[in-house]
Amino acid sequence: MAALQRRVEAAGLMFTVLRRGHEEGGLIFIKWVDGREATLFTEATVNDARRWVVRGGTAPEFEINERVAKDESFDPDLWVVEILGSSAHVAAILDPVSD
Repeated sequence: MAALQRRVEAAGLMFTVLRRGHEEGGLIFIKWVDGREATLFTEATVNDARRWVVRGGTAPEFEINERVAKDESFDPDLWVVEILGSSAHVAAILDPVSD
């Protein structure tokens, strides 16, 4: 998490932990907010490597908040991180893959 925060801040973007989950085993969601739109990312194993994967595509931020709230209601270990900034930086910071 610290390395991600350093990359985000080095790019001049805002990084905030919105919800702290279990230190060792909690799933991490990244909510990337660009204006009024947001994209939700989660980690997954892709070709034997841990990668960030888009979960459900880009949507108005309130819809992403609803998705996260739904997951929070049944996963008390969940982490939620918010990154504010242009989505032009996503590839350089997260190197995501499609789901």
